[in-house]
Amino acid sequence: MRLQEILALAGLLAVLILASFVNADIVYDYEAILSEANVVTIDQEEHYYDLFYITAEGEATVSFFNYDADLTDYDDPYLYLYLPEEKSFNGLEQFTASYYLADEDDDGNYDMEEGLFFYLPNFTFTNEVLAMVTSYDPEQTGTVNFNITSDTPLTVIPEPQAIALIALTGAGLLLGRKR
Repeated sequence: MRLQEILALAGLLAVLILASFVNADIVYDYEAILSEANVVTIDQEEHYYDLFYITAEGEATVSFFNYDADLTDYDDPYLYLYLPEEKSFNGLEQFTASYYLADEDDDGNYDMEEGLFFYLPNFTFTNEVLAMVTSYDPEQTGTVNFNITSDTPLTVIPEPQAIALIALTGAGLLLGRKR
């Protein structure tokens, strides 16, 4: 093989490698902690949950893949996805937002050895989605490990941090207003 052929082959290989990086999905790894501190009523029974506020600039297509869980009785996590329906600002003191259930899954991942894990592929949203991880059975505590794969960069804020961020922003607005 001549030097020109080797360089052309190396150049082609470099272009293919770069193209694979450009179209590569981004994988985020998270752990939901289901505890008695966060309770939601589903079918008149208490379920523990963890929330994740997910944002993207514009449209994003994501897949949720639950690969492990360590819950009290049986590993059967459940995923609910909510999209914003309406937001309103009534001055600086009041902000309200409502969401609607857009999709859900509890046992789409049948390839796992133990438990029934969620798998929700190709969910498309614009700007924001709220993900609630809970369990199929009531009053289950423990952890749920899952990946979010996205075609665009995401910002994912777990609930305790989201609440702190909202409180800090509100305090900053109030202090700025008083000056």
